[in-house]
Amino acid sequence: MRLRAYLFTLLLTASVLPLQAATLTSGDGKTTDIGGVTWKWQRTLYNNDTKGEPTDPSRYTILLMPEGHLSVHLDCNAGGGRYTLEGSSLTLDVTHTTMAACPPESLAQQFMKDLAAARIAFMRDGKLYLDLMYDSGTMKFAR
Repeated sequence: MRLRAYLFTLLLTASVLPLQAATLTSGDGKTTDIGGVTWKWQRTLYNNDTKGEPTDPSRYTILLMPEGHLSVHLDCNAGGGRYTLEGSSLTLDVTHTTMAACPPESLAQQFMKDLAAARIAFMRDGKLYLDLMYDSGTMKFAR
């Protein structure tokens, strides 16, 4: 009975607390809510003229949820973690994933590495872009 009362209190408290949205602020002060959308990875263009491009973008996704929670789909694995978004400054921290063995052609490791290197987010023509640290490239996502 105590557990039931505790869970009810926890649920009630969570429903009353304000939820922090994933709101991107551009340099000109415009805001865009990028949370609650499953963003599909289209490609990463690297500054050494190479690229990473999945054949099926729906297998490589990110979802920014309230309160800094992150959900990811990494080809044949799923995972989660945390993110911080302040203005256009973004960091993604994938803290846990399932451990299925993906096929050799999988881009899961590359996608995970790029997500960890993301530092700046911006929108252009309805697409989400993440600039990687050290000006090493840019990830592109679509809804």
